[in-house]
Amino acid sequence: RRAAWRRTALRSECSGGGPGQSLAVAAPGFVVATSAAPGGAPRWGASASAVAVAVRVHGGTTEAMLRRHIAWATELANSEVPGLSVSSIWLLIDETFSEAGAVQRRVEALSREAAAAQALPSSRPGPLRCFGYGEAEMLAAFPALAEVRDALPDTQDVRDCFRLPCQKSLAWGCHVEAILLWWKCLSGELGLERPSHAWILEDDAGYSGPLSEFLGAYSAEAADLVATTLRPVEEDWVWRDVGSKAFLDLVPAVARLRCAEHVQRFSARLLDELGRRCGGRRGACAWSEMSAPTLCRSAGLALAPLRPEHLGSIFAFDGKVPAHLWEHICSRAETRNRWWHALKW
Repeated sequence: RRAAWRRTALRSECSGGGPGQSLAVAAPGFVVATSAAPGGAPRWGASASAVAVAVRVHGGTTEAMLRRHIAWATELANSEVPGLSVSSIWLLIDETFSEAGAVQRRVEALSREAAAAQALPSSRPGPLRCFGYGEAEMLAAFPALAEVRDALPDTQDVRDCFRLPCQKSLAWGCHVEAILLWWKCLSGELGLERPSHAWILEDDAGYSGPLSEFLGAYSAEAADLVATTLRPVEEDWVWRDVGSKAFLDLVPAVARLRCAEHVQRFSARLLDELGRRCGGRRGACAWSEMSAPTLCRSAGLALAPLRPEHLGSIFAFDGKVPAHLWEHICSRAETRNRWWHALKW
């Protein structure tokens, strides 16, 4: 029944939420995202310079975060980046511990609110597209994730990580497989042309400037994976051996890499390679901070760091950007046009 619901939802652009659903969120004055632009031309993906932007969200994503994502979609819909075609923003929604469609409905309500407050009638509000999934879909598509789950250290600290401040699914630590569900669906059930690159953002990351300018700054970057804090895995890193047997056998501990996941860019070539390596019962799956850069290098593909000029002074897994300082950060020359993490509001 769950699979049938998924197929039905994918056929409907504005139906209620459901696992694996692509939902075009619309509100008064908002353009509904479709796979084709007026005239029948693909909305994105037809050229080598096309990029997608996807934000990973869940039931606990705050309204302030969702408003930022809606603002990004509106900005991108009304911006032109020379040499770059940008799709509508996607929300990749982990619905494991929330009601199916609940986040979509919140986005719809906030989109209507944003449309009503639109100050410039000539500004075209941007669409958001939503892709819902759950841990069950991840395990069905990538059976080796069961080995990753079994490899989690049996410690109170790790149990607390998955429990506090809210319950978390495998998608919290296994971003790659969650992203691959969406990536596979783009050209499969949705029948969309895929972009050359996909920017994957965490829901609590904030950019203190026009997102379109940031995307344009990397239009000529040829690396297959762009991320921050790329480095070898340390011997005492808690997630070092959290992987399937195939992954642990493929790459010895001394050859593994890790990186931060707050802001990353994947090439289509890397996502396809990850899909091949992670699929099946003997898939090479692992904690995604480690698996993405490690498998990228193992495949002979290129890695590159985010440029220092695009990183704020607070950009870490345990960083906290105060809400009352955000307007100040976005207005000062020395703090503008940078990524910040985390905006837990």
